Amino acid sequence: MVTFKKNSLLFIFLSLSFIAPAQSYLSIDSAIAITLKNNYNIRISQNTYKQDENNYSPGVAGMLPQVSIGGSIVEADNNIHQEYSSGTTITKNGVRSTSITPAIGLTWTLFDGTKMFIAYHQLGLFKDEGLIGIKMAIQDNVASVIEAYYNIAQQKQLLGVIDSNMTLYKEEMNLAQKQYEIGTGSKLTYLQAKVGYNAQKSLYMKQQANVSSTIVALNQILEQPVESTYLISDSIVTGKSLIYDTLKKNMLAQNPNILLANTNILVSQDSRDEITASRLPSVVLGLNYGLSNSQYSAGFALVNQSVGFNGGLTFSWTIFNGFKTNIQYRNAELTELNAKFQYNQIVIQTNVALLEAYQQYLANIKILQLDEDNFLVAKEAVKIAIDQFRIGSTNIVQLQQAQLSYSQAGSQVVSDRYNTKVSETQLLQLSGQLVK
Repeated sequence: MVTFKKNSLLFIFLSLSFIAPAQSYLSIDSAIAITLKNNYNIRISQNTYKQDENNYSPGVAGMLPQVSIGGSIVEADNNIHQEYSSGTTITKNGVRSTSITPAIGLTWTLFDGTKMFIAYHQLGLFKDEGLIGIKMAIQDNVASVIEAYYNIAQQKQLLGVIDSNMTLYKEEMNLAQKQYEIGTGSKLTYLQAKVGYNAQKSLYMKQQANVSSTIVALNQILEQPVESTYLISDSIVTGKSLIYDTLKKNMLAQNPNILLANTNILVSQDSRDEITASRLPSVVLGLNYGLSNSQYSAGFALVNQSVGFNGGLTFSWTIFNGFKTNIQYRNAELTELNAKFQYNQIVIQTNVALLEAYQQYLANIKILQLDEDNFLVAKEAVKIAIDQFRIGSTNIVQLQQAQLSYSQAGSQVVSDRYNTKVSETQLLQLSGQLVK
């Protein structure tokens, strides 16, 4: 990576005085920390993951028993007529009775064709998807923060370019004025120089507004008050040595979209296995401990009470359900096949995006090197043009053309550096390395 020479682009790295000195400094790391804390998409994905983490339990999967407590109290007022084999007859109106039946019961599915174990594994996959969702949200927002942050730096550097060029135009205007005043130059040349200087002042003010707009855009991403202002570094740090084969390897292993697509395959396989398990029988254990107490104001039995355990096993096996299980299984196979197709599709799309971004990254590096050299040439050319204008060996049109080339070359270097940073960020995001 070719770096700027100290004397060549010093003006690009100067802090600009239009920002109040009392403002606090915001580094790129601090900006990233703020978005990790405040961004709503990240917080939503974190809460979703917590829900999936809570659901990842044997109880939700149906592996644990269910215990319930119940009971009833029934009051009755009846007219009775009872005849017994002994010849006794009881007839009475307004007989009151009270029945109390509290109980505690346990139901435990001991075997359901392994569906509970498949469900537990699937809940773990949902938890994994939630974690991938967090990483995806973090990487998307961190990438946005990096691009927005360095866009501010880009706009400030462009402001520095205009400021530097405005100095040249002012020098040109002063020279033209002196030449006009001493009679070696024309008033037209002086007025042309003044128009050029005023045009640069106008560009400077417009660029100040652009800087302010980029700060507002960053505040929006950081979920900060849009009026917030701060100092940032004017430099755009690039120069990481990125190798395509390493990026591709990391992409397959760490890219969130690819990881999510692969997890979807595993989820679909669990759904298919769960349908297979439904072909097997189920065994349920049921235990109850209860009290039954009935009291009557008349009749053969005045009190009837029982207390104790009862329990047993319930066995069930669906032998035929109208071929619904077969249809569900075939549909589950198709769902799994689609999940594999989607995985392959995402891998291809991501690989294409990675290759295109890497080619653009290499091109940006070469363009930056070329434009840095071109800027040095333009700087030397404008210096010569000013010296020649000072002694009257060149005219103002040639000087302003040299100044325009100098301004364009400086602006292009700034844009190249920002574009290289954006390409670098995209590559790290695609390879899953933007956030460790």
